[in-house]
Amino acid sequence: MEVVELKVRLHCKACEKAVRKSLCKIKGVTCVEIDVVLNKITVLGYIDRKAVVKAVHKTGRRAEVVWTSSCRWEKPRSRATAFGCINIPRWGF
Repeated sequence: MEVVELKVRLHCKACEKAVRKSLCKIKGVTCVEIDVVLNKITVLGYIDRKAVVKAVHKTGRRAEVVWTSSCRWEKPRSRATAFGCINIPRWGF
């Protein structure tokens, strides 16, 4: 499980929506949290940091990695439960 925090300048709700949509398409993403006031995006999942940055760049915004961490995922911990995550539907087959 990876936690990646990015600094991305977001101007409006349309910017936020485009970035969220792009990040949710990445395979392995379980949680995307966007803080427009702090210009911070936190992504949680079984992902590659480079794939996250590339997805943000595809929307036309610059992304700077602020922090990244790998952790074992056994039970929800205080850091993981602190996320105000959206549920990403999985249409798995």
